[in-house]
Amino acid sequence: MAVEAKPQSADGYSAAHTHTCEQVLVTLLSAFGSLKDTIRLVGGLVPRYLTPEQYPDVPAHFGTSDVDVALNLSVLASGNYTSLSKQLLARGFKRWVDPKNGWDTAWRWEYQISAKQVVLVEFLRGSTDDCPPSKIAALDGEDVSALSVQHMEIVHDWYESRKIEAEMLGDRGVTIETVHYADVPAFIILKALAFHSRAEKKDSGDLIHVMRYAGTLEDVVGQFVARAKSGLHAEAVKACRIALKERFCSTLKTEGHELIGPKSYAQFMLGKGADEEELVSEARYASGLIENFLKLLERDLGPVE
Repeated sequence: MAVEAKPQSADGYSAAHTHTCEQVLVTLLSAFGSLKDTIRLVGGLVPRYLTPEQYPDVPAHFGTSDVDVALNLSVLASGNYTSLSKQLLARGFKRWVDPKNGWDTAWRWEYQISAKQVVLVEFLRGSTDDCPPSKIAALDGEDVSALSVQHMEIVHDWYESRKIEAEMLGDRGVTIETVHYADVPAFIILKALAFHSRAEKKDSGDLIHVMRYAGTLEDVVGQFVARAKSGLHAEAVKACRIALKERFCSTLKTEGHELIGPKSYAQFMLGKGADEEELVSEARYASGLIENFLKLLERDLGPVE
């Protein structure tokens, strides 16, 4: 079954589908057995845990349509687990088939919820000299692989954890699982770099939502600075600061709200047919938030070298 294109605005997502993604996540974790603690959740499901709804101050995140996880291949390559592909198939997952060419993929799997609803799962990994960005590394023979993404490895050091209670798919009952997910700095870095490279509107929506609701701006900056001063992943921190500046901040020729980052955020949040003044207002907010964030980082970390 073909996976529908991702919605281009926040109103295309639903709490019900996001809840289903959480069910897919706990079902997926069970396939990894004793090595599930090496899995890190990244992507659009993470704000559900970084910014839990606290009405009226923190609105619910608009949600997600898929599940992205980062694998630690150095651990999984030890082979101390039953064939992962067999475990995935036993739990109802199957390799995703590209409708354009009919080829199935080893790094994308899917779970068919109903005749009309499918949740896509993507296996990702950090890039290396041997496996640069966009290349695919085999994990379980040729049956399961992971897509290499630049700086994805940061989530194995920078993450938070929480127990979640959700019903496993396949009528297997409710389970309680510990989920490890990208923390605020890691999420900002990965979303900033993702938006910089592919300009997906939802990436800008996820990025601004977490920066806006994960605490005060000073709180968010403080978390980022603490991670940066740890000495780990300096190149990822630098790349994030550059990416945010290029996509969200005013230049000598262009005001910030006219850049692709703020405009994408406004268009995603307000959807089709939005009033032009509202679009400009939302874009100005996004640009201003990022500019202030970067100014505070420069105050505490110095300029990007």
